[in-house]
Amino acid sequence: MPAPVVDAGLALALAVAVTVAISVAPEQGGRPAEGAYTLGLMFAVLTLFRRRWPLGVLLASAVILQLYGMTNYPGIYAAVPLSVAAATAWVAGYRRWTMGIVLWFVLGPLGYIAYQMSAGTEDLLPLLNGSLQSAGMFAALLLFGEAVRGRRALDQANRLLQAEQERSERLLLNVLPAPIATRLKQGEAVIADGFPEVSVLFADLVDFTRRSSETSPERVVRVLDDLFSAFDRLAGRHGLEKIKTIGDAYMVVGGLPDPRPDHAQAVADMALDLREEVVRHLDPGGRPLALRIGIDSGPVVAGVIGRRTFSYDLWGDTVNTASRMESHGVAGCIQVTERTYRRLRGGYRLERRGPIQVKGKGELVTWFLVGRDSRAA
Repeated sequence: MPAPVVDAGLALALAVAVTVAISVAPEQGGRPAEGAYTLGLMFAVLTLFRRRWPLGVLLASAVILQLYGMTNYPGIYAAVPLSVAAATAWVAGYRRWTMGIVLWFVLGPLGYIAYQMSAGTEDLLPLLNGSLQSAGMFAALLLFGEAVRGRRALDQANRLLQAEQERSERLLLNVLPAPIATRLKQGEAVIADGFPEVSVLFADLVDFTRRSSETSPERVVRVLDDLFSAFDRLAGRHGLEKIKTIGDAYMVVGGLPDPRPDHAQAVADMALDLREEVVRHLDPGGRPLALRIGIDSGPVVAGVIGRRTFSYDLWGDTVNTASRMESHGVAGCIQVTERTYRRLRGGYRLERRGPIQVKGKGELVTWFLVGRDSRAA
Protein backbone atom coordinates (compact mmCIF):
# COMPACT_ATOMS: atom_id res chain seq x y z
CA MET A 1 0.00 0.00 0.00
CA PRO A 2 1.40 3.47 -0.87
CA ALA A 3 2.90 5.42 2.06
CA PRO A 4 0.59 8.48 1.66
CA VAL A 5 -2.47 6.22 1.93
CA VAL A 6 -1.08 4.56 5.05
CA ASP A 7 -0.29 7.92 6.67
CA ALA A 8 -3.74 9.29 5.84
CA GLY A 9 -5.33 6.20 7.37
CA LEU A 10 -3.23 6.54 10.54
CA ALA A 11 -4.10 10.24 10.80
CA LEU A 12 -7.79 9.48 10.50
CA ALA A 13 -7.59 6.65 13.05
CA LEU A 14 -5.65 8.85 15.49
CA ALA A 15 -8.15 11.70 15.05
CA VAL A 16 -11.03 9.35 15.84
CA ALA A 17 -9.23 7.81 18.82
CA VAL A 18 -8.33 11.16 20.38
CA THR A 19 -11.81 12.57 19.77
CA VAL A 20 -13.43 9.56 21.41
CA ALA A 21 -11.00 9.70 24.34
CA ILE A 22 -11.80 13.35 24.96
CA SER A 23 -15.53 12.86 24.61
CA VAL A 24 -15.82 9.97 27.05
CA ALA A 25 -13.19 11.09 29.60
CA PRO A 26 -14.53 10.28 33.06
CA GLU A 27 -13.41 13.61 34.54
CA GLN A 28 -15.37 15.53 31.96
CA GLY A 29 -17.89 17.69 33.75
CA GLY A 30 -19.65 18.84 30.61
CA ARG A 31 -19.04 19.27 26.93
CA PRO A 32 -15.29 19.54 26.26
CA ALA A 33 -14.05 22.90 25.08
CA GLU A 34 -13.13 23.40 21.44
CA GLY A 35 -9.48 23.82 22.46
CA ALA A 36 -9.35 20.20 23.60
CA TYR A 37 -10.40 18.93 20.21
CA THR A 38 -8.12 21.40 18.44
CA LEU A 39 -5.04 20.28 20.35
CA GLY A 40 -6.07 16.67 19.99
CA LEU A 41 -6.48 16.87 16.22
CA MET A 42 -3.01 18.43 15.89
CA PHE A 43 -1.58 14.98 16.57
CA ALA A 44 -3.48 13.62 13.58
CA VAL A 45 -2.15 16.41 11.33
CA LEU A 46 1.42 15.76 12.48
CA THR A 47 1.03 12.10 11.48
CA LEU A 48 0.95 13.15 7.83
CA PHE A 49 4.57 14.37 8.13
CA ARG A 50 5.94 11.56 10.28
CA ARG A 51 8.09 9.94 7.57
CA ARG A 52 9.76 13.16 6.46
CA TRP A 53 10.52 14.56 9.92
CA PRO A 54 10.22 11.66 12.42
CA LEU A 55 12.09 13.41 15.25
CA GLY A 56 10.38 16.75 14.62
CA VAL A 57 6.94 15.15 14.69
CA LEU A 58 7.81 13.33 17.93
CA LEU A 59 9.04 16.50 19.64
CA ALA A 60 6.06 18.54 18.40
CA SER A 61 3.68 15.85 19.64
CA ALA A 62 5.38 15.85 23.05
CA VAL A 63 5.13 19.66 23.31
CA ILE A 64 1.45 19.65 22.35
CA LEU A 65 0.72 16.87 24.82
CA GLN A 66 2.55 18.78 27.55
CA LEU A 67 0.53 21.90 26.79
CA TYR A 68 -2.62 19.80 26.83
CA GLY A 69 -1.72 18.45 30.26
CA MET A 70 -1.37 21.99 31.65
CA THR A 71 -5.02 22.79 30.82
CA ASN A 72 -8.26 21.69 32.43
CA TYR A 73 -9.30 19.73 29.38
CA PRO A 74 -10.47 16.12 29.76
CA GLY A 75 -7.57 13.73 30.22
CA ILE A 76 -6.38 11.37 27.49
CA TYR A 77 -3.84 8.58 27.70
CA ALA A 78 -0.47 9.93 26.64
CA ALA A 79 0.22 6.80 24.61
CA VAL A 80 -2.78 7.47 22.35
CA PRO A 81 -1.58 10.69 20.67
CA LEU A 82 2.12 9.77 20.96
CA SER A 83 1.77 6.27 19.57
CA VAL A 84 2.42 6.85 15.88
CA ALA A 85 5.10 9.50 16.42
CA ALA A 86 6.98 7.40 18.98
CA ALA A 87 6.92 4.23 16.87
CA THR A 88 8.02 6.12 13.74
CA ALA A 89 10.89 7.89 15.49
CA TRP A 90 12.04 4.60 17.02
CA VAL A 91 12.07 2.89 13.62
CA ALA A 92 13.95 5.87 12.15
CA GLY A 93 16.73 5.34 14.68
CA TYR A 94 15.99 8.10 17.21
CA ARG A 95 15.80 5.62 20.05
CA ARG A 96 17.29 7.80 22.79
CA TRP A 97 14.94 10.69 22.04
CA THR A 98 11.99 8.32 21.88
CA MET A 99 12.88 6.57 25.12
CA GLY A 100 13.44 9.88 26.88
CA ILE A 101 10.04 11.27 25.88
CA VAL A 102 8.30 7.99 26.68
CA LEU A 103 9.88 7.92 30.15
CA TRP A 104 8.87 11.54 30.69
CA PHE A 105 5.21 10.75 30.07
CA VAL A 106 5.34 7.49 32.06
CA LEU A 107 7.43 8.52 35.08
CA GLY A 108 5.89 11.97 35.31
CA PRO A 109 2.38 10.72 36.19
CA LEU A 110 3.82 8.01 38.44
CA GLY A 111 5.82 10.65 40.31
CA TYR A 112 2.68 12.73 40.69
CA ILE A 113 0.86 9.69 42.07
CA ALA A 114 3.67 9.00 44.55
CA TYR A 115 3.53 12.63 45.70
CA GLN A 116 -0.25 12.46 46.14
CA MET A 117 0.06 9.21 48.08
CA SER A 118 2.60 10.75 50.41
CA ALA A 119 0.17 13.61 50.95
CA GLY A 120 -2.58 11.19 51.90
CA THR A 121 -4.76 11.90 48.91
CA GLU A 122 -7.30 9.19 48.30
CA ASP A 123 -8.88 7.69 45.22
CA LEU A 124 -5.67 7.55 43.18
CA LEU A 125 -6.51 4.13 41.72
CA PRO A 126 -8.04 5.47 38.46
CA LEU A 127 -5.01 7.68 37.88
CA LEU A 128 -2.66 4.79 38.64
CA ASN A 129 -4.57 2.50 36.31
CA GLY A 130 -4.34 5.13 33.56
CA SER A 131 -0.59 5.50 34.03
CA LEU A 132 -0.07 1.75 33.94
CA GLN A 133 -2.18 1.45 30.81
CA SER A 134 -0.14 4.17 29.12
CA ALA A 135 3.09 2.46 30.18
CA GLY A 136 1.85 -0.85 28.78
CA MET A 137 0.83 0.73 25.50
CA PHE A 138 4.17 2.53 25.21
CA ALA A 139 6.00 -0.74 25.82
CA ALA A 140 3.96 -2.50 23.15
CA LEU A 141 4.57 0.34 20.69
CA LEU A 142 8.32 0.32 21.25
CA LEU A 143 8.44 -3.46 20.83
CA PHE A 144 6.51 -3.08 17.61
CA GLY A 145 8.85 -0.30 16.48
CA GLU A 146 11.89 -2.44 17.28
CA ALA A 147 10.43 -5.32 15.28
CA VAL A 148 9.83 -3.04 12.30
CA ARG A 149 13.30 -1.50 12.65
CA GLY A 150 14.89 -4.95 12.81
CA ARG A 151 12.97 -6.06 9.73
CA ARG A 152 14.02 -2.96 7.83
CA ALA A 153 17.62 -3.45 8.89
CA LEU A 154 17.43 -7.04 7.69
CA ASP A 155 15.87 -5.97 4.40
CA GLN A 156 18.59 -3.34 3.99
CA ALA A 157 21.28 -5.91 4.73
CA ASN A 158 19.71 -8.26 2.19
CA ARG A 159 19.59 -5.48 -0.42
CA LEU A 160 23.23 -4.64 0.23
CA LEU A 161 24.16 -8.31 0.03
CA GLN A 162 22.24 -8.70 -3.21
CA ALA A 163 23.87 -5.57 -4.65
CA GLU A 164 27.29 -6.90 -3.66
CA GLN A 165 26.49 -10.27 -5.20
CA GLU A 166 25.39 -8.55 -8.42
CA ARG A 167 28.56 -6.49 -8.39
CA SER A 168 30.66 -9.61 -7.88
CA GLU A 169 28.70 -11.28 -10.68
CA ARG A 170 29.45 -8.40 -13.04
CA LEU A 171 33.12 -8.44 -12.09
CA LEU A 172 33.27 -12.21 -12.63
CA LEU A 173 31.63 -11.87 -16.03
CA ASN A 174 34.20 -9.23 -16.95
CA VAL A 175 37.00 -11.79 -16.68
CA LEU A 176 35.21 -15.08 -17.43
CA PRO A 177 32.67 -16.19 -20.05
CA ALA A 178 29.19 -16.58 -18.58
CA PRO A 179 29.05 -20.42 -18.89
CA ILE A 180 32.48 -20.72 -17.26
CA ALA A 181 31.47 -18.36 -14.44
CA THR A 182 28.37 -20.48 -13.84
CA ARG A 183 30.43 -23.64 -13.60
CA LEU A 184 32.85 -21.96 -11.23
CA LYS A 185 30.02 -20.82 -8.95
CA GLN A 186 28.61 -24.34 -8.97
CA GLY A 187 31.82 -25.56 -7.35
CA GLU A 188 33.91 -27.06 -10.15
CA ALA A 189 37.44 -27.13 -8.80
CA VAL A 190 39.22 -27.49 -12.14
CA ILE A 191 37.77 -26.06 -15.33
CA ALA A 192 39.59 -27.28 -18.45
CA ASP A 193 38.07 -28.13 -21.83
CA GLY A 194 39.40 -29.21 -25.18
CA PHE A 195 37.92 -27.64 -28.32
CA PRO A 196 38.73 -29.28 -31.68
CA GLU A 197 37.68 -26.33 -33.81
CA VAL A 198 38.11 -22.65 -32.95
CA SER A 199 39.64 -19.58 -34.56
CA VAL A 200 42.04 -17.35 -32.61
CA LEU A 201 42.80 -13.73 -33.45
CA PHE A 202 45.63 -11.55 -32.23
CA ALA A 203 45.70 -7.82 -33.01
CA ASP A 204 48.61 -5.56 -32.11
CA LEU A 205 49.06 -1.80 -32.48
CA VAL A 206 52.00 -1.07 -34.72
CA ASP A 207 54.81 0.98 -33.11
CA PHE A 208 52.55 1.93 -30.21
CA THR A 209 55.11 1.28 -27.46
CA ARG A 210 57.64 3.71 -28.93
CA ARG A 211 55.00 6.36 -29.53
CA SER A 212 53.66 5.97 -25.98
CA SER A 213 57.02 6.91 -24.48
CA GLU A 214 56.56 10.40 -25.88
CA THR A 215 53.41 11.24 -23.92
CA SER A 216 51.87 10.95 -20.44
CA PRO A 217 50.74 7.63 -18.94
CA GLU A 218 47.22 9.01 -18.47
CA ARG A 219 46.94 9.77 -22.17
CA VAL A 220 48.23 6.31 -23.11
CA VAL A 221 45.71 4.55 -20.86
CA ARG A 222 42.87 6.75 -22.12
CA VAL A 223 43.68 5.93 -25.76
CA LEU A 224 43.89 2.18 -25.09
CA ASP A 225 40.71 2.19 -23.00
CA ASP A 226 38.78 3.98 -25.72
CA LEU A 227 40.10 1.71 -28.47
CA PHE A 228 39.76 -1.59 -26.64
CA SER A 229 36.27 -0.69 -25.42
CA ALA A 230 35.31 -0.32 -29.09
CA PHE A 231 36.93 -3.71 -29.78
CA ASP A 232 34.92 -5.25 -26.91
CA ARG A 233 31.70 -3.99 -28.48
CA LEU A 234 32.69 -5.55 -31.80
CA ALA A 235 33.46 -8.87 -30.08
CA GLY A 236 30.01 -8.83 -28.48
CA ARG A 237 28.38 -7.97 -31.79
CA HIS A 238 30.04 -10.92 -33.54
CA GLY A 239 29.42 -13.34 -30.66
CA LEU A 240 33.10 -13.86 -29.93
CA GLU A 241 34.91 -14.28 -26.63
CA LYS A 242 37.54 -11.75 -25.65
CA ILE A 243 40.33 -13.59 -23.87
CA LYS A 244 42.65 -10.80 -22.75
CA THR A 245 44.68 -7.76 -23.60
CA ILE A 246 48.45 -7.88 -23.32
CA GLY A 247 49.80 -4.35 -23.31
CA ASP A 248 48.65 -2.95 -26.65
CA ALA A 249 47.70 -6.39 -28.05
CA TYR A 250 44.17 -7.79 -28.15
CA MET A 251 43.18 -11.47 -28.21
CA VAL A 252 39.78 -12.85 -29.15
CA VAL A 253 38.48 -16.32 -30.09
CA GLY A 254 35.49 -17.76 -31.87
CA GLY A 255 34.00 -21.19 -31.19
CA LEU A 256 34.20 -21.34 -27.40
CA PRO A 257 33.01 -21.79 -24.73
CA ASP A 258 29.97 -22.56 -26.92
CA PRO A 259 31.11 -24.30 -30.14
CA ARG A 260 29.89 -22.83 -33.42
CA PRO A 261 30.53 -24.04 -36.98
CA ASP A 262 31.12 -20.55 -38.41
CA HIS A 263 33.87 -19.58 -35.96
CA ALA A 264 36.35 -18.73 -38.73
CA GLN A 265 33.84 -16.52 -40.55
CA ALA A 266 32.89 -14.70 -37.33
CA VAL A 267 36.54 -14.02 -36.49
CA ALA A 268 37.25 -12.91 -40.08
CA ASP A 269 34.32 -10.48 -39.94
CA MET A 270 35.62 -9.03 -36.69
CA ALA A 271 39.13 -8.71 -38.11
CA LEU A 272 37.79 -6.65 -41.01
CA ASP A 273 35.77 -4.51 -38.60
CA LEU A 274 38.83 -4.02 -36.36
CA ARG A 275 40.77 -2.72 -39.30
CA GLU A 276 38.01 -0.23 -40.05
CA GLU A 277 37.59 0.76 -36.39
CA VAL A 278 41.25 1.50 -35.68
CA VAL A 279 41.44 4.26 -38.31
CA ARG A 280 38.83 6.19 -36.30
CA HIS A 281 41.28 6.50 -33.41
CA LEU A 282 44.55 8.36 -32.90
CA ASP A 283 47.63 7.47 -30.90
CA PRO A 284 48.62 9.48 -27.78
CA GLY A 285 50.48 11.91 -30.03
CA GLY A 286 47.49 12.51 -32.31
CA ARG A 287 48.74 10.33 -35.19
CA PRO A 288 46.77 7.58 -36.99
CA LEU A 289 46.89 4.05 -35.60
CA ALA A 290 47.47 0.84 -37.50
CA LEU A 291 46.97 -2.83 -36.62
CA ARG A 292 48.72 -6.05 -37.43
CA ILE A 293 46.22 -8.89 -37.22
CA GLY A 294 46.88 -12.63 -37.28
CA ILE A 295 44.41 -15.54 -37.33
CA ASP A 296 44.74 -19.30 -37.10
CA SER A 297 42.12 -22.06 -36.77
CA GLY A 298 42.38 -25.42 -35.06
CA PRO A 299 42.21 -27.15 -31.68
CA VAL A 300 42.91 -25.49 -28.33
CA VAL A 301 42.71 -26.23 -24.64
CA ALA A 302 40.87 -23.63 -22.55
CA GLY A 303 40.61 -23.33 -18.79
CA VAL A 304 40.59 -21.18 -15.69
CA ILE A 305 43.83 -20.57 -13.85
CA GLY A 306 44.42 -18.78 -10.58
CA ARG A 307 42.64 -18.75 -7.24
CA ARG A 308 42.67 -15.15 -6.01
CA THR A 309 42.66 -13.64 -9.51
CA PHE A 310 40.86 -15.73 -12.12
CA SER A 311 41.97 -15.88 -15.72
CA TYR A 312 40.38 -17.74 -18.61
CA ASP A 313 43.09 -18.57 -21.11
CA LEU A 314 43.91 -20.73 -24.14
CA TRP A 315 46.81 -23.03 -24.88
CA GLY A 316 47.97 -24.97 -27.88
CA ASP A 317 49.65 -24.75 -31.25
CA THR A 318 46.71 -22.79 -32.69
CA VAL A 319 47.25 -20.01 -30.17
CA ASN A 320 51.00 -19.86 -30.83
CA THR A 321 50.52 -19.84 -34.59
CA ALA A 322 47.90 -17.09 -34.47
CA SER A 323 50.33 -15.02 -32.40
CA ARG A 324 53.06 -15.65 -35.00
CA MET A 325 50.69 -14.59 -37.78
CA GLU A 326 50.32 -11.25 -36.04
CA SER A 327 53.98 -10.71 -35.15
CA HIS A 328 55.15 -11.72 -38.68
CA GLY A 329 52.41 -9.73 -40.35
CA VAL A 330 52.27 -6.40 -42.12
CA ALA A 331 50.84 -3.15 -40.74
CA GLY A 332 47.23 -2.70 -41.81
CA CYS A 333 46.93 -6.31 -43.00
CA ILE A 334 45.17 -9.43 -41.73
CA GLN A 335 47.40 -12.48 -42.11
CA VAL A 336 45.81 -15.94 -41.85
CA THR A 337 47.16 -19.48 -41.97
CA GLU A 338 46.43 -22.15 -44.55
CA ARG A 339 43.99 -23.76 -42.10
CA THR A 340 41.99 -20.53 -41.77
CA TYR A 341 42.20 -19.91 -45.52
CA ARG A 342 40.52 -23.26 -46.23
CA ARG A 343 37.61 -22.29 -44.00
CA LEU A 344 37.20 -18.83 -45.52
CA ARG A 345 37.72 -19.35 -49.25
CA GLY A 346 34.59 -18.93 -51.28
CA GLY A 347 33.15 -16.29 -48.94
CA TYR A 348 36.05 -13.86 -48.64
CA ARG A 349 38.69 -12.32 -50.83
CA LEU A 350 42.12 -13.62 -49.87
CA GLU A 351 45.53 -12.98 -51.44
CA ARG A 352 48.34 -15.48 -51.19
CA ARG A 353 51.37 -13.98 -49.50
CA GLY A 354 53.46 -17.05 -50.12
CA PRO A 355 55.72 -19.08 -47.89
CA ILE A 356 57.39 -17.13 -45.09
CA GLN A 357 59.77 -18.12 -42.34
CA VAL A 358 57.94 -18.13 -39.00
CA LYS A 359 59.84 -18.31 -35.73
CA GLY A 360 59.39 -21.71 -34.14
CA LYS A 361 57.28 -22.96 -37.06
CA GLY A 362 59.59 -22.98 -40.03
CA GLU A 363 58.23 -22.15 -43.46
CA LEU A 364 54.48 -21.54 -43.67
CA VAL A 365 52.21 -20.55 -46.53
CA THR A 366 50.09 -17.60 -45.41
CA TRP A 367 47.35 -15.46 -46.88
CA PHE A 368 46.10 -11.91 -46.48
CA LEU A 369 42.39 -11.48 -45.77
CA VAL A 370 41.38 -8.56 -47.97
CA GLY A 371 37.61 -8.38 -47.55
CA ARG A 372 34.26 -10.09 -47.95
CA ASP A 373 33.37 -11.60 -51.28
CA SER A 374 30.28 -9.74 -52.48
CA ARG A 375 29.53 -12.49 -55.02
CA ALA A 376 29.33 -15.10 -52.27
CA ALA A 377 27.11 -12.80 -50.21
